[in-house]
Amino acid sequence: MNSEEIAKLAGVSRSTVSRVINGYSNVPPETKERVEQVIREYGYVPNTSARNLAGKPSNVIGLFFVEYGELKENIIHSSPFYSEFLANAIDRLKKLDCQLVVSIINKTADFDMVETAFINKTMAGCILMGDIVPNPVLEKLGQIECPTMLVNQRSSIDYPNIYLMNTENYKGAYQAVQLLVRYGHKKIAHITGSVEKSSIKERFEGYRDCLLHNQLPFNESYIYYSHIHRAESGYQAVLKMMADNKGDEPTAIFAANDLLAFGAMKGLKELGLKIPKDISIIGYDNAELSQYMSPPLTTVQVSIEKIARMTVDSLLMVIRKREEIPVYSQLREFQIIERGSVAEVR
Repeated sequence: MNSEEIAKLAGVSRSTVSRVINGYSNVPPETKERVEQVIREYGYVPNTSARNLAGKPSNVIGLFFVEYGELKENIIHSSPFYSEFLANAIDRLKKLDCQLVVSIINKTADFDMVETAFINKTMAGCILMGDIVPNPVLEKLGQIECPTMLVNQRSSIDYPNIYLMNTENYKGAYQAVQLLVRYGHKKIAHITGSVEKSSIKERFEGYRDCLLHNQLPFNESYIYYSHIHRAESGYQAVLKMMADNKGDEPTAIFAANDLLAFGAMKGLKELGLKIPKDISIIGYDNAELSQYMSPPLTTVQVSIEKIARMTVDSLLMVIRKREEIPVYSQLREFQIIERGSVAEVR
């Protein structure tokens, strides 16, 4: 008999069983009684190692990458941003005498393991990044007082114990498009992702506002959305973009991240277009492969090492109750890295 079987017999979640076992007060009396009755009836004995941790601070931080749906290549392998963030988070936590557990969340039910790990005191707090974390999940994490950092997810939040850590996205996107404008481009396309996510939304707004402030047309037919921020999405987007706008093709593309730009570059070459002679392109994030593309990709650089360090340090301040931190924090530094993929419009 284990806690999962107890949960099924009592008709509750595994995390609810954990809350009852560990004496948390935020369990309805009737639910608590139902769980306890099943425990008495089946003689369930909680895991001793987890119980022995009760009351002791954990030095383990959870890093959960959210990517809904099962894909051939997971989010850590495919995204230079996430893989580099992971590497830097491990290094930072090691220096601070902490450990990191990592997992990928593919469906909403997987969030139960986050809650259970905190309730069992095997995890002191967590970092969530990737696809949007649903409000009910954040509300539940707030209720059980699990310190949580959301990275590049939202621009505001109103749940206790939930904190936001973002990079500069609006200004970086604005200046990326401004660079294209300076080179004489007036027909500038944008390949983006889901604007529900704050980082993507802010990059879209930076693109849009730069066009409007320069009195350039904001053409909806030049904007291509993709839920999955992979190279394949950029490749498919550029093929459709050129087909849809035949005779009025854009002269430049701003991609919301470098992966989308990589795919777009492949598509442009297959169409017989030369970069940057026929069309310019700029990405975002300065992935390591950017400098090795042909031509090397112009992009917006954000220090992933700094954002990882800020995220880890802020979370530990909350966990160790050293000092209050703001709900919203942001790494405002960025830099435009000019390489060979942008040139004056012909």
